[in-house]
Amino acid sequence: MRRFLFFMFISAASLLPLETAAQPRATATRPGAAISSDLAAGRRIFDAQCAWCHGAGGTGGMGPNLQGKLLHGTSTASIVDIVTSGIPGTDMPGFRSPLTERSIRQTAAYVQSLSRAAARPAAGNADRGATVYRSSGCASCHVVDGQGGTLGPELTAIGARRGVAYLRESIVTPAATHPPGYLVVRAVPTNGADVRGIRVTEDVFWIHIRDAGGTVHALQKSELKSVDRELEASLMPSYATRLKEAEMDDLVAYLATLRGAK
Repeated sequence: MRRFLFFMFISAASLLPLETAAQPRATATRPGAAISSDLAAGRRIFDAQCAWCHGAGGTGGMGPNLQGKLLHGTSTASIVDIVTSGIPGTDMPGFRSPLTERSIRQTAAYVQSLSRAAARPAAGNADRGATVYRSSGCASCHVVDGQGGTLGPELTAIGARRGVAYLRESIVTPAATHPPGYLVVRAVPTNGADVRGIRVTEDVFWIHIRDAGGTVHALQKSELKSVDRELEASLMPSYATRLKEAEMDDLVAYLATLRGAK
């Protein structure tokens, strides 16, 4: 009787479908699925923490466009270092907190996937934009490749540091994209005319102001009635009505090509 029951048990087991016998392996996570899951998690983190500067999908904003060749990160490991510690001398901060090590790795993997995508070219013609740049007076305030004025920020690598949307907004509404280090101040002397311009340096006793003509004024604070800091002002005029739509597209396309010393 025991032999008969044992034989029946073995026979029944041999008739089980192969999927049932292999079920534990089927439920194991596939490497491809793990990578896909990490990218999805990295995208969610990027959208929450990074898109503020780099734009949705990494298309750029106050921070650079991350689609196409990256200026700094060349591997997942180097991107992890950038996300963790930031980039000294730039606007890129470190995110050692509040992100975990795993979150940082997932974000880095997603950023690297963005770098494999072809960057979308800016609308407009960059060659025509270079002509618009010169004819509209931009070079009188900005330096490109060592040539130009110093009243505004240097633009030699602006295309690598800023996205297309940010570049356009900075031309249309300069005060909305106020660059750090270009605070507008107005000094009111006890005697004489007001001095308004970009604050160059300031300490307890002195303030140096570069006016719109490029002249630097050294003013002793004891001889001033007041110093007004115009936090939302800009010496750069809006070009919203100074340029046609096509000229604006061309100028932005030109600025987007400026990616540093050749």
